[in-house]
Amino acid sequence: MRVSDQAIVLQAIKHGDKKFILKLYTRGHGMITVSTHVSNGVKSKIKPASVLPLSLMDVELIVKENKEIHQLTEASCYYVSSQISNSIAKLSIAQFLNEILIKTLKEQSANTHVYEFIETCLKFLNDTDNCINLHLYFLSEFTRYLGFEPQNNFTSNTPYFDCREGRFSSVGLTMPLGLNKEDSLLFSEFLKINSLKSGITNVQRQTLLEILLAYYKLHVPGFNEVKSLEVLREVVSG
Repeated sequence: MRVSDQAIVLQAIKHGDKKFILKLYTRGHGMITVSTHVSNGVKSKIKPASVLPLSLMDVELIVKENKEIHQLTEASCYYVSSQISNSIAKLSIAQFLNEILIKTLKEQSANTHVYEFIETCLKFLNDTDNCINLHLYFLSEFTRYLGFEPQNNFTSNTPYFDCREGRFSSVGLTMPLGLNKEDSLLFSEFLKINSLKSGITNVQRQTLLEILLAYYKLHVPGFNEVKSLEVLREVVSG
């Protein structure tokens, strides 16, 4: 079946001179794997620039029923992220977001809200100079779509965050199962604000990143080491 859709490139694996296997998250079909031929030739309908990770593309697909790999026949970027590659900070955040998406969207079905959230974050990363907290905002907000959004029920009687339950509790647990009182308060304050615009210190930024990744590891099966993490830490710490 031939269909038109929009897609975000998550992964591109080269097979031979011109053939690629792509992992796409699409607006209308969710997570799919496609094969395609990529070339800079005049007649080519898919150029190398169109299949770079996190490219936002208009695509023409041949979706094959009961098949694991479908066919991508045409692709063109509907939004060009020209500013990301010009900034080490933006590039490191983009690589981190890309890795998080690969780890969490393994068999995700179509969800327009998920697609639009990712699309909005990528456009913000490209268009906005002050994107130093985008990775924290993304990790926090994305839990809503993945089904384990933390509840901010912090009180003097429930001052400890329980990572297992996703809510604050009267009982303190050690990482990665829970947070101490100081980190719990920091996490509660973080959940109240728009982290894209708030004044978070470098130390707080690193602590929040550790908290959110520990939380993901408890709730996403197979969520293992994030390879892009060390570079991200160096860049966002200034």
